Amino acid sequence: MNLTDALGLGAHEVVAITGAGGKTGALYRMAAECRARGQTVIATTTTHMWPPDPAAGWPLLLGNVAEQRPRIAALLEAEGRAFVARAFDPSGRLQGIAPDEVASLVPLADIVLVEADGARGLWLKAPAAYEPAIPPSATLVVPVAGLQALGRPLGPQVVHRPERVAELLQVPAGAAISEEMVAALLTHRQGALQGVPAGARVVAFCNQAEGQAARMAGRRIAARALRARGPLQRVVVGSLREDAQAFEAWAPTAVTVLAAGESRRFGGLKQAELWQGRSLLQRAVDAALASLATEVRVVLGCQAEALLPLLAGYGDPRLRIVMNPSWAEGQASSVRAGLASVGATVEAAVFCAADQPLLTAAEIDALLVRHAATGAGIVAPSVAGQLRSPVLFARRLFAELADLRGDTGGRAVIARHRGEVEAVEAADPAPYTDIDSREDLRRLANREGGNRRSVPWT
Repeated sequence: MNLTDALGLGAHEVVAITGAGGKTGALYRMAAECRARGQTVIATTTTHMWPPDPAAGWPLLLGNVAEQRPRIAALLEAEGRAFVARAFDPSGRLQGIAPDEVASLVPLADIVLVEADGARGLWLKAPAAYEPAIPPSATLVVPVAGLQALGRPLGPQVVHRPERVAELLQVPAGAAISEEMVAALLTHRQGALQGVPAGARVVAFCNQAEGQAARMAGRRIAARALRARGPLQRVVVGSLREDAQAFEAWAPTAVTVLAAGESRRFGGLKQAELWQGRSLLQRAVDAALASLATEVRVVLGCQAEALLPLLAGYGDPRLRIVMNPSWAEGQASSVRAGLASVGATVEAAVFCAADQPLLTAAEIDALLVRHAATGAGIVAPSVAGQLRSPVLFARRLFAELADLRGDTGGRAVIARHRGEVEAVEAADPAPYTDIDSREDLRRLANREGGNRRSVPWT
């Protein structure tokens, strides 16, 4: 996924880029991607920034915006892009146009990109009272944070206005910058959200996700920020220095643990059975809560009163118990109950069974990562070419899942949308082991591999 797609950039957008750690690079990357899909682009600034590299061939127009409109239109017709600014300042940087003037550029181009903040080339910042200079016409605000700040002291070598960051986050000057701090800054009304116009979307960009450790840190920051339930709609994780198609779009997600069945083949309440000191239900919930998901739902039905005490010790606000009074109709009723309970902003849901004791957050996160990287409608693990449980479905398929009836899961939906399936190859089938009988559990306890089988999500 490229940066433009990850940000969800549509047609006729005014994009204001704020924060620190890659604003200028993001502007030029977006401009190139928009041009590649045939859109005309105006780039500008409402603050001060260095002019485009002459080797990049950007037409640069200086002066009064109203007076330059005919020339801008002519350049867009001839070359498809133009960079607009007021003048050069004494340092050789471009002096930006007024935020209100951006609206007059909107009818001229398909996309208007605005660098609306300054950070002196540093990796993180908090705005002063008069910042950022976001145009009122902005439809999308992109706060940027540079992940290279992580682990470094909160000081002027790394952070623009470090004293303001310390004040907002209530941390001491010089404190090591943590993932929690970056997420809090991205969701703070006087931090990255300051000055966002009413009606504008907000999608943050965690840049400098170079290498697996940094990318994982970016994913955790995204998860934390999205759990704050503010106006932030999405967090993009990636690097402007690496693969142009390797950006991840993280939106709110849910994990639904299906635990309403009567466990007929098991001969008892399977969800309450112990495995290594924890019930199967608790192990499923533990894995879900340890994942990057924004919400966790547990659907109970048969003998719910016996299972509720197993969930009493969880204090995580993401966890919500859903009762399915129609559990006897079959698994489809639990899928419907789970879907009805997720938040309106949830863009994808992972459905887990409560009888896979070896499943961990790593297997759930593998599905979430693949969805963030591809936007696929369905993501499932695959062992030896066969899809297994758990399975992720994107919101665009929720209505079809809600139409399911009987003792069936998403198999019919998968069959109808086979071209939208992303398979995550899993060399080890063990985490997907399904416990159907007490004999299955005994054999698993004895570490006998013969019955460690993975079954399709049905």
